[in-house]
Amino acid sequence: MTTEFNLPGSSFEEVQKILKGYSSAPDQSSLDNLAKLVGLHKTIISRNNKFLTDIGLITGGMKKSATELGKKLGRALDHKQEADTRGYWREAVQTNEKVSGLVTTVRIKGGMTEKDFSNHVLYVSGQKNTSGNKTGARCVVDVLLAANLLQEENGKLVVSSTPAQETPADLKPEVPEPTQPAAVLENGNGNGNGIGAQLSTLPRIPQVSNLTPQIAINIQLHLPETENAEVYEKLFKALREHLLSPKE
Repeated sequence: MTTEFNLPGSSFEEVQKILKGYSSAPDQSSLDNLAKLVGLHKTIISRNNKFLTDIGLITGGMKKSATELGKKLGRALDHKQEADTRGYWREAVQTNEKVSGLVTTVRIKGGMTEKDFSNHVLYVSGQKNTSGNKTGARCVVDVLLAANLLQEENGKLVVSSTPAQETPADLKPEVPEPTQPAAVLENGNGNGNGIGAQLSTLPRIPQVSNLTPQIAINIQLHLPETENAEVYEKLFKALREHLLSPKE
């Protein structure tokens, strides 16, 4: 079976420690410098690098740096910002189709025990069935739990019923600014409580080349409930005088 994705080489606790080291280290740091910074042997750091690269948290060749997402996650871990930590882990998982696709298996099966799911992770990864890879598979399970993509329920892992509620502010899509409130024009009698016409002007169309800027106007009428024909006659008269044929 070919390798489908790389597994971590350590427990989830060590992976978080390594990530915090990368996030606080200078860019293009060597393994020796990172080992001194995090207090772990460089071989421990090295065997986790492929997985952290696969999910978009570090980048580089012999010397590596934390990505922007990796720096944000490492800082959130260091400051124990749990909501942001969940959001950044979730973003990291979703950058890798094969890792994020593991959640689909749990959804299809309607839940799995931790042991069964960990064995499934190891199997579909394409890695050998060794004690080190079993630890890595269990770490992947912990990552999915930390991302709030999975949760424990009645002794099983199930797809989270409340995913992604705490998306960090810098990962939220921009919300367009609300349009300006519509203006209200009174009818001809000027008493402020008569029949009105609501006007909402759309944004001005930007001028392109030799095109002339245009303004689109929508008119919405609110008619009173009455059987008095004189009211409607006054309405149409006001529209004709003030909108259709205004006096100079």
